[in-house]
Amino acid sequence: MNLTPQEVERMEYLLGKSRLSYLTKKEESILRDLIVKENPSAKDNSLDDLIKLGLILVGLYVLSKALGEK
Repeated sequence: MNLTPQEVERMEYLLGKSRLSYLTKKEESILRDLIVKENPSAKDNSLDDLIKLGLILVGLYVLSKALGEK
């Protein structure tokens, strides 16, 4: 996994915010950068697709962390 724990937290925050309100252009850019860092093929995806992919990535990070603690 390419993201640091802080970057995962930032992505998680931005994904949560995107569900409650609109992201600013700067926040969209940060979210896109974080997701593309983990999955470079997503660089041209729509914001909706990025959000879906971001949710999957956060889920994978949570699973990875949970499995690593056992």
